[in-house]
Amino acid sequence: MRIIYIDVDTLRADHTTPYGYHRDTTPNLQALADRGVTFDRYYGSDSPCLPSRTALYSSQFGITNGVIGHFGDAARYRLDSGHAPHPTRPLFGQLLQAHGTYTAAVSMFAERHRAYYFLGNFRETIRATGELNDEDGADINRVGLDWIRRHADEDDWYLHLTYWEPHTPYLADPSWTRKAAESGPVQEWPDAATIEAHQEVYGPRTARDLHYAGFPLPSPVPANMPEQIGDRADFEHLINGFDGSIMYWDSLFGELLATLDELGIAEETAIIVSADHGESLGEMGSYAEHGNANEPVHRLPLVMYWPGVTDDLPDEARHRDEMLYNIDLAPTLCEMLDIAPGSGWQGRSFAAAISGGEIEDREYLVLGHGAHTYQRAVRTREHLYVRTYHPGANFVEWESLYHVPSDPHLTENLLDKEPVLANEMRAHLTEWWNELAGRPGALPDPMQTTLQTGPTYYNDPVTYAQHLRDTGRAHLADDLMERLAAASGATPVSWHAQEPSWTPERHHQWARMIFGEDAEKEPAQ
Repeated sequence: MRIIYIDVDTLRADHTTPYGYHRDTTPNLQALADRGVTFDRYYGSDSPCLPSRTALYSSQFGITNGVIGHFGDAARYRLDSGHAPHPTRPLFGQLLQAHGTYTAAVSMFAERHRAYYFLGNFRETIRATGELNDEDGADINRVGLDWIRRHADEDDWYLHLTYWEPHTPYLADPSWTRKAAESGPVQEWPDAATIEAHQEVYGPRTARDLHYAGFPLPSPVPANMPEQIGDRADFEHLINGFDGSIMYWDSLFGELLATLDELGIAEETAIIVSADHGESLGEMGSYAEHGNANEPVHRLPLVMYWPGVTDDLPDEARHRDEMLYNIDLAPTLCEMLDIAPGSGWQGRSFAAAISGGEIEDREYLVLGHGAHTYQRAVRTREHLYVRTYHPGANFVEWESLYHVPSDPHLTENLLDKEPVLANEMRAHLTEWWNELAGRPGALPDPMQTTLQTGPTYYNDPVTYAQHLRDTGRAHLADDLMERLAAASGATPVSWHAQEPSWTPERHHQWARMIFGEDAEKEPAQ
């Protein structure tokens, strides 16, 4: 069997045609969906890029495989030692290779995120360019389609292609932004009043700091992204850039489908289209970013075509509603290929759903984010509960609860209105944690062991707080510092913990402890 896995970074499911978007952004993806299966409740167990792809190819949650964030010990994959893949927890690609499938990738993901274990999935990996960020999808096609042509007469291969559209910044030619603008109106939410309220939501990639990245930056692509989100016109500009990038990717996907037709292997090649994560577009006050464990970030597209299986399905079988994780994909493909999955994997197969059969549904999912905030969320069919462990440099609630069907943009926190439900969601999170990290033999939860540092690789909270003060928002800087103090200031630490040196503030704290109210009269020692 030939299998092509299309990995589209930041492809938000509800901005694609198979998921009912009112703009026809992805006609080529829809053509695949017309002869395949679309999974409506498919979620990344961990986000963003590095945790998600690690979970996908390890079929393990980040709490188990070790990768919940993007740097330091939060990004340290628990790699087995020795001279061969671990017998119970091999990478998915390693297991494919052991059963005779030639695996290849056109992707610079491993280099971009220093995820060199990712290369263990593939016999052959190609970087289409020398870039480490924001490759043009045309280069992926140039190399990827050439690979397909050279291997068209062979069987039993798996090819992974990573496209970076529509990851921010939106670098597609501005003609695609104009095409998106002409394709239909922008969604009504957020309205002017919501955008005005979002001026008080702080953090990198928020309305006033849309391009902040350690320091304020102008829009890198003014034709596709505004300087900030100050009004509806700015928001529409942003959405047109995002949707235009999706349209551009879909045109490249159309080239791939045409190549398969040209080679005569379109009906002999399985195609899977998905993403590592989605994107917040105003939800929780975040714009053009994937920084929370929430619905728009963790809900992923998944469209699958499998020759001889999905071609003649009835219409009612072409959309599936079961709650699935991305860690379920590896065992699913193993079952489709008649390969036993890794016994240490945590995903479970949904292969029967591809052919229209019945599969067991889940009561809830647990989702984790660790790059911009430290959060875990519980998603049931109706509700989303989000628990923050570290805010990073962002304004986020410590806990929030939403009814997603009636509030898809997560605007009303029901935590105080639904105390019984909130406790049920907390219990689900505790149950999940106890199962994976609270039993004999379990390794420590990396979100807990790195909590003292937190998600500060991209933005230092102290530096960002000064930026808030420099731009007339001292009250927001004070709020951020109070949240960080609540997170760590009162927590005792081991004498052997690695922590910052004695800052002037720490000297003053010590002096107040010794001298009380007269501390300010004493010089810092």
